[in-house]
Amino acid sequence: MRLFGRTLRDAAPRLHVAVDEGEGPVVVLVHGIASSSASWEATIPLLTPLYRVIAIDVLGFGASVARPETMFTLDEHVAALHRTLVGLHLPGRFTLIGHSLGALISARYAAVHRRAVEHLILASPPIYPHARYIQERVARMRVGGYLAFYRYVREDKGRALGTLGRVRELLHVRGPQIDDVTWQAFALSMQNCIEQQTTMTDVAQVAVPVEIVYGSRDQVIVPGPVQALGVMHHVTLHEVRGADHFVRPPLAREIARLVR
Repeated sequence: MRLFGRTLRDAAPRLHVAVDEGEGPVVVLVHGIASSSASWEATIPLLTPLYRVIAIDVLGFGASVARPETMFTLDEHVAALHRTLVGLHLPGRFTLIGHSLGALISARYAAVHRRAVEHLILASPPIYPHARYIQERVARMRVGGYLAFYRYVREDKGRALGTLGRVRELLHVRGPQIDDVTWQAFALSMQNCIEQQTTMTDVAQVAVPVEIVYGSRDQVIVPGPVQALGVMHHVTLHEVRGADHFVRPPLAREIARLVR
């Protein structure tokens, strides 16, 4: 894609590389919405003894600054990630792991940059296809309910800050982290990447093995669409008993096992 004479990748900013540790095959970690690379704190120590682990702050979050005109589409997220990884001069293909929003970004990245990725792991992916692609009535209602809730939250900044703050306290997590700086990244990424996603199509185009890992108590997973992905010949599903949406130790251990 060209943007005023430049490719989207050339126009994209480089993202903050928060972690680049260890030696061996490369593993790239892409965090979820309203968070930062700190969400991988339980995962990184499990991987660095055997791998070179790179954790990126997603466009608009953590220390990755976005331009004011950024619309936070999947293409923009992917372009920024790709420019950053190209700048690291990685020695070959790598394992790409995305969590939540990061899973959607990673799926698109692997579909577009097929020669770069050798293994794709999607952790807790919020898969919400269009209602016409969901056969089960209950699943359609749940997807519709989630999407309506996301619209409700992002349409009011004050309401979103209050809601996400209560979620953080209730679930005892370091994120979601939303403030005046990250608000635009949150609201537009929610709208343009999660609500208007094409993840099922992206996964279908990925040419390498895909592992989808999620907790049995994940607060945002709708089983029907995830199981539909599992029907694809190159996709394997892994449910972690008792785990929720966040990358706590049980989910982190399963991710590390899948990498190995």
